[in-house]
Amino acid sequence: MPVILAMPDFDLATRSASGFLLRWIAPRVEPAHLFAGLARRKPFQLLAPQSDIIIGTGHGDVDVFTGQNEVVILEVGQYDPREIEGKIIKLLSCQTAEYLGPDLVKNGCVAFLGYTDDYVWVVDADLASRPWADDMAATSLMPVVDGLNALLDGKTAREAFEIELQGYLRNAEVEEDELIKAVLEFNRDNAILLGDEGAKVRARPTLALPFKLVPPPPLFPQRT
Repeated sequence: MPVILAMPDFDLATRSASGFLLRWIAPRVEPAHLFAGLARRKPFQLLAPQSDIIIGTGHGDVDVFTGQNEVVILEVGQYDPREIEGKIIKLLSCQTAEYLGPDLVKNGCVAFLGYTDDYVWVVDADLASRPWADDMAATSLMPVVDGLNALLDGKTAREAFEIELQGYLRNAEVEEDELIKAVLEFNRDNAILLGDEGAKVRARPTLALPFKLVPPPPLFPQRT
C-alpha cells in the first residue's frame, strides 16, 4: 500500500515543514507524494483509498485541513469515509485535532495524531530553499519526524506518539533560547492521539546510510 504524503510548499511555513518530510520521510515510502501543486483535494481523493497511512502538513483549522494555497483536502462532513477508513492519519497542521480528528475517527480512521491548538516553530527564512538544513526548525520538527519514522518502522500509534512527546521534552531541557523552549512545551502540551493506540501499519524499509548523507536539491533556485 502507498503512503499518502501531502506536502504543500507555497509559503515559508509549509515549505519548512514539507522540507523536513521530503528529506526524512519521502525516501522511505512508495511514490504517492502530493507535493506542491499536487497537494489538492482531487489527487487526494484518487489515492487515499489505496493507502494505509496518511501523513500531511499544511494549514488547518478546527474542522479543516488544507493543501497547496490553502485548498481544502479534508473537512468535517465533506469527505468519503472510504478515503480514511482503516488508516492511521498524522496531520502536522494547526487545530485539526479539535473537530476534524474526532470526525475522522468516528468515520473509520483507526488512529489520528494531531494538535488541538496551533503548531508553532521558529524558522530561519534564509534557509527557505533548503529547509531541512534549518537547525532552529529542526528543534521542533525532528520530534515529529522521529514519531513518523517510528510508525513506518511498524511501531504502534502510542509508541510513535510517545517518541514525539519525548523529543519535545528532551530538546526543551537543553534549549537555551527561551522562545524556542516555550514553543517546544506548547507543541507538546497540544499534541493528541485519538482512536486505537495499538494501531500500526506495515513496516517500511529503513533508509540506507549513504542515502541519508545526500540531501535533496533546493526546493527552488537560490537568488544571487
